[in-house]
Amino acid sequence: MSATYNITINQNSDFERSFQVKSGGVILNLASHSFSGRISENYNTTTVQDFTTAVTDAAAGTFTLSLTDAQTAALEPGTWVYDVVMTDASGKKTRLLQGNAFVSQGVTP
Repeated sequence: MSATYNITINQNSDFERSFQVKSGGVILNLASHSFSGRISENYNTTTVQDFTTAVTDAAAGTFTLSLTDAQTAALEPGTWVYDVVMTDASGKKTRLLQGNAFVSQGVTP
């Protein structure tokens, strides 16, 4: 079961958010895991933007999602949806996170 966590993305700004993965209250070593994530205008559209993902500290169970300022500039302001999928060494995929992504309109490019 995935966790629901809403995020805010500021248009025209770099976005980065770190997460820690636990299983049963114990930090999961991410040495053999990878992540993918995507933001979409809604569940039925082809307008999407992939997050860049990286394991930042495998032993501490942390990974990051990020978007560049150019990527956030291309997002229309409003409420989007996103999710993150974790893949383990055997290829098993788990939807880890999901939620709303609030894109806050920017003035300065």
